Order: sequence, then structure tokens, then C-alpha cells
Amino acid sequence: MNKGIVMEMTDKSIIVMRQDGKFDRISRKNRSCEIGEEIIYADTGVNWRSPSVAGRSALVAAVVFCLVVFASFAGKMGSSEVVAYVSLDINPSVEMGIDEKEQVLELRGLNDDGSELIQAINYKGKSMESVTASLLDKAEQKSLARGEADIVIASSVVKAQAKLSDEQIAEKLRQQVTDHIKTTHPNQVSAYQVEAFAAPQEIRDEASKSGVSMGKYSVYLNAKSNGIPVTIDDLKKESVHQLVKDNSDAKDAIAQPNKMPTKDAFKKLVEEEKSGELDKKLEEKKKEKSNKDNSKGNSNTKNDQKKPGSGNTGSSGSNNSSTNSSKDKDKKDDNKKDDDKRDDNKKDDNKKDDDNKKPSVPSKPNTSSSGSNKPGAITPGTRPVGDKNDDSNDDNKKDDNKKDDSNKDDGKKDDNKKNDSKNDNKNDNKNDNKNDNSKKDDNRKNDTKDDKRVDDNKKDNQNKDNDRKKEQEKDKKSDDRKKDEAVLDQVTYPRVSTDA
Repeated sequence: MNKGIVMEMTDKSIIVMRQDGKFDRISRKNRSCEIGEEIIYADTGVNWRSPSVAGRSALVAAVVFCLVVFASFAGKMGSSEVVAYVSLDINPSVEMGIDEKEQVLELRGLNDDGSELIQAINYKGKSMESVTASLLDKAEQKSLARGEADIVIASSVVKAQAKLSDEQIAEKLRQQVTDHIKTTHPNQVSAYQVEAFAAPQEIRDEASKSGVSMGKYSVYLNAKSNGIPVTIDDLKKESVHQLVKDNSDAKDAIAQPNKMPTKDAFKKLVEEEKSGELDKKLEEKKKEKSNKDNSKGNSNTKNDQKKPGSGNTGSSGSNNSSTNSSKDKDKKDDNKKDDDKRDDNKKDDNKKDDDNKKPSVPSKPNTSSSGSNKPGAITPGTRPVGDKNDDSNDDNKKDDNKKDDSNKDDGKKDDNKKNDSKNDNKNDNKNDNKNDNSKKDDNRKNDTKDDKRVDDNKKDNQNKDNDRKKEQEKDKKSDDRKKDEAVLDQVTYPRVSTDA
């Protein structure tokens, strides 16, 4: 029970001040009292059938609170959240965050070019395809207008309960970008390479730590596992296309269209990168490559040694040039031989023709009055017929002898020329060796000269010291002499008489 003083009265209620200074509103009912009168009343409670002002206020507050809580909870359940990320690397690197309806909720640039690319693009609540189309159209002003590019698309679902498939997202964007290239660059489709793949969440986590996109970090792991020394700093400064151009002999090891590793393979690469196993693989690949290059170089040198006319392996450049020059000399000599033989044969044929064309000298009759000639006698100015045939046979023999001699001489000349060329090669090799030896001798001479100079300097210093000592001794002697002379001048000698 409570006790209080009536402070105010209405038709339905009474306001009472309690002893502790607080006020209570109680129902008047059939109560008869006056203001200032002290009354006793029971504890007040909420009458739900006829609630007081305080009860009504409390009820309203409770209802409002429930509505606010329910509204916030319902709003949270109905609001969208990012369940997957998609990265697009042209050289501008950008990343989109999408919800389950593939609507873009986040868009950020991952480098300076990417930040510039996303400016003035309205993306909130728009579909992934429309935002991608806007990015491609704007990229046509710079990066895609160069006529060639390597475009890398990577998608990763970060919510396990999401109903999206990152493989389907990557394939959808790959087809969209490919169609865009075919439309805008129909004559340069082959110059644009589009790689799209699904990446695990571990790839995105490590890419975020490294400050690059999922696509570039995946390219980094793939290249490193194949023995290509690519660094994160390289990926930050350069595009994937530039890295492919710089490593054109192993471009498939950097970006492989339709052959990128699976999600499980990427997870394994991330673990190997963290443990350092990937660095070991890279060093092993480098050693294998260097060994292959060395083996190729050795096989090439062996083939060069097997070639005819090759010189010493130590002076390959000079020997190769000498062998080439000797080959040219041999060819020239062979051509000269053929020409000489042809000229000789022509000359012989011309001589034969001249001999055959010469008219036979007729015998002149003897007009002397001595009468008829004796049988068997040869008249002056005539030649016997047999002698003509003998002369022609002799000429033929001479021509044959000349041919044989010329052929022999030519053969000897050819042999001499070949021997000369061989000797030239030998002499070239000897000259090379002599040059090397002469260089060594020159170096030795220079060393000996330097030693001699040092010795000469030492000798000069010693001679100077000796000269100084000698001069000092001379000065001392001269001083001593002067002192002696001064003493002698002071001494008087007795005169010696000259008388007998």
C-alpha cells in the first residue's frame, strides 16, 4: 500500500505525490477526497482495458521498437551483397563485385590506368554485361585501339552458399569480349588473345595482398611454374601483353588460351609459392635451360670441326675466314685450269687447220739448157712428196707433245696451287699461333720493361746517393786541404844557402 497527498483531481483520475517526491496517477472511481488530503491507495498497474497515458506510451514505444527491429531485419535479408569478384586486365586492371543476380555492386581500379578507366561509369545496380560493355567501349580510346592485346579475365566466388558458378561467369565474359573484338577489329581478331578462367578464393586473397588483380597473379604463378622469371613488380609496371612479347619464345608458358590451370592446380601453386617450392622449381628450370643451351653450343662446335677445311677451335673466327678464302681460291684455280685447257685446245685446233690449209709447193721444171734431169736427182727449188707427209706427221706429233706437256704443266700447276692453298691455311694457322705467341712475348717484354724501369729507378737513386756521398767526401777533403794549406802558410822554413 502507498500513502500520498492529493495534488490534482479530474473526473477519471487523481494525481498523488508520494512521500519520496514521486507522482502517481490513480483512478478516481468512487473515491471521494479533496486536494491536499492524504490518502492511502494500492500499487498502480497497467489496466489493459482502460490504460493510462503512461501505459499507452509504453505500449506505443514497444510497438515502434518491434517495427524498427523487424524492418531492419527484413531489410538486411532482402539487401544484396557481393558473392563473387571478376577481374578484367587489358592494361587497365579493374575488378567488379557482383551479387547473386550478377548485378555490379562494387567497381574499383587496380592500377592508375584502371582508376582512370572507371571514372564517369555508372555501375550501381547494373548488370555485369552492361558494365563490361561500358568498360570495353571506353578502353577503345586507348589500350584496345593499338591493334593488339592480351586480355585476361578471372572470376572467383567468395561466398560458399552462393548459387553462382565462377566458370560460367568467366566463359560468359570471354564470349562477350571476343564478340566485341570481332565487331570493332574484324581484320585484327588474331592479334587479340582472350584468356578466361575460374580462380579459387586463395588467388584473390594473395592478389589483394600483392596489389595486383586475380588475373595477373594467376599469370605470375603459371609463368613461374614453367620457368619464366616474372616478378610481381613486372606485373605492376607492365601489361600481360608486354610480358608475352618480351618472352615470345615461351609465350605459352605465360598465358595459355583455354589451357590455364584448374582451381585445384592454382591452390597447389599458391601453397608452393608460400613454402618456397615454386622458387626451387624456377631455379631447376633455369639450370635445365642453361644445360640445353650449352649442349646445343657444343654440338654446333663439333659440327664446325667436322666440316672440311676447318682450322683450330681456339681461333674459330680467323680459321673460318681462312677456310672460306681457301675454298674461293680453289674454285678460282679450277676455273683457271678449265679456261687454260680450252685455250690450249683451241690453239692446237687452229694450228692444225692452218697446216692443212697451207697449199703444197709445186715442183718447178728445170729450164736450164743442161738437158733432162737425172733419174733420182732433186732439182733445186723442189721438195719430195714424201717429205711433205713427214712434215705434217711431225707437226701432228709436235702438237700432241704440246698438248701432253700443257696438260702435265696444268696438272702440276693445279697441284702446286692446291699445295699452296694448303700451305696458306697452315701458314694462317701458324701465323695465328705466332700472333698469339707474339702477344704473349710482348706482354712478357712489357713486364720485363716494367721490372727494368723499377730497377733503373732504384739504380738511379743509388747512384744519386753515391754521388752525394762522393761530393760530401770531396768537400771534406777540400776543407782538410784548405786547413793544411793554412797551417803550412803559417810555418816558416829555414833558408838554404847556396854557397859552397
